[in-house]
Amino acid sequence: MYVAHRPDPGLSHVAYQHLALEDCPRDLKLGLNLGFYRVFGIPAIARVLAGTGELMDRPLVRAKATGALMYTLVEHGLDSSAGREGVSVLNRVHSRLPVGNDEFVYVLGAFCVTPMRWTDRYGARRTTAREKLSAHAFYASLADRMGIGSVPGSYVRLARWMDDYEHRHMAPSAEGRALLEATRTVLTARFPPWTAPAVRAASAALFDAPLRKALGIPTPPAPVRWTTGAALRLVARRGRGAASG
Repeated sequence: MYVAHRPDPGLSHVAYQHLALEDCPRDLKLGLNLGFYRVFGIPAIARVLAGTGELMDRPLVRAKATGALMYTLVEHGLDSSAGREGVSVLNRVHSRLPVGNDEFVYVLGAFCVTPMRWTDRYGARRTTAREKLSAHAFYASLADRMGIGSVPGSYVRLARWMDDYEHRHMAPSAEGRALLEATRTVLTARFPPWTAPAVRAASAALFDAPLRKALGIPTPPAPVRWTTGAALRLVARRGRGAASG
């Protein structure tokens, strides 16, 4: 049984804020994007997101708005005037969504755990235990302000809970596949049109096998997987070498 966690708001902000805005901003941003895509693999969540029409009709606008709101909370803190306004917006939006508490906990977990795992594997450096504690405390504090209960009481427990939830609930759905197709422009729009097929193939290599299966993404050819993985590892080694130099 998991118990709701109400951490000190000061602890929840500083280390995670520094990681996201100063030490590893690109790594955390990409990790948050990957967490955004993970929730499409949960049919109950995908149905609700597809049903609102926002992501289907205006994917780039919606994705940017979501990212801007989350970074406002990270930069200014949950108890600042901007933070309180951001939480109020989240509460207004989510109060109308027909999903259960576990689904909300999962979304928070995806935003908390996925970026940390990505940074640990491919970032400029690995995250510290304090940064993981701070990331968990930030999202647990956000959950408390949103009335989301039963958040696992530590980063390790939240990560374990998230993995177990995915094992039980991640599955293919028409809505998940539709959301993926609608939002892929978020990735490909940053590149010249003629590179779109290569960008799509490389982005598929960023997803693990269970998520690819849930979203109906063919397994990328071995050369694409190898090249993408090698490039990411090379960038990580260079970044970590620079950080330690």
